[in-house]
Amino acid sequence: MARSSDEEMMIISEIARLYYIEGLSQVEIAESLFMSKARVSRALKTAREQKIVEFTINYPLERSRMLEEALKKAYGLEEARVVLDMKGYHSTEVPIKQIGEMGASYLDEVLENGDRIGVSWGKTIDQVVRHLKPSGPRAIQVYQLVGSPNEDYVTGSQISAIAQGIARAFNGSCSLLYAPMYINNNIVRRELKKEPTIKRTLERIRSVDYVLTGIADMGAVMAGNTWAGYLTDERRREIKAKGAVGYLCGYFIDRDGRKLNDELNEKIVGIQFDELRRVPHVIAVAGGIDKTQSIHAAMRGGLINCLITDSRIAEKLIQMNRSA
Repeated sequence: MARSSDEEMMIISEIARLYYIEGLSQVEIAESLFMSKARVSRALKTAREQKIVEFTINYPLERSRMLEEALKKAYGLEEARVVLDMKGYHSTEVPIKQIGEMGASYLDEVLENGDRIGVSWGKTIDQVVRHLKPSGPRAIQVYQLVGSPNEDYVTGSQISAIAQGIARAFNGSCSLLYAPMYINNNIVRRELKKEPTIKRTLERIRSVDYVLTGIADMGAVMAGNTWAGYLTDERRREIKAKGAVGYLCGYFIDRDGRKLNDELNEKIVGIQFDELRRVPHVIAVAGGIDKTQSIHAAMRGGLINCLITDSRIAEKLIQMNRSA
């Protein structure tokens, strides 16, 4: 539909206001504005099509404490948060947003003055940042854990913006890692890591108290997600054939949560895999699509000790653990 004239748009906006805000019926609007009901109906349709009116549905955020306890017991987790999802979703967006909201609430619960938190990237982490409403400021230090993905990867926010967003929300400070996630050339990678700002950040992330990360499955890799622009289709298939089930913080892992034996895992610029294992609190936010295999592997390998997910994934994980 072509954009209406300014005068007509004002009329459409007023009709939308009367209908959606004032609560008048279409008949009442037609009578008050001396026009037909059919014209009012068309105006409301145009208001939606041209985004004069937009809708946000705030789904209730409910936890399943039973599933949380079952996950903690099954995998030896320190903590778990499970969002009760509404059955019949035809989109992954609602669960991801709810997991993000739950993750934001959890960060507000646990972060204290002086805490150091490292963050990776992902659509769910982006939702965590978007939902952050801390109960009060805290002098936290936020670190970008891994270099930036290729420009072909789009989450809605760049990893630097994610780290900065968390720091801004808590009124803390932020240290960025000014490097790509992956550098194939050994000499270039080694020399870049010697640069003072990069070297300083790499040293500091070794002592973080918390890590906030997403978990991706191999379906995301095959679709060209985080690793987009770095890997050929043939290389992706090779990694999968080696046993990779997913990745976190850029590192490909096998079904037991071990670092995949592949040179790609040795060429990442960021926190080292062994350093990740030593972080006291690793929080993973993951769900919305079936990432059961990769989440199961990460927990089985002891890579995370807090999982924030949705109830459908939680149920599958518990069943998978029983069958293992």
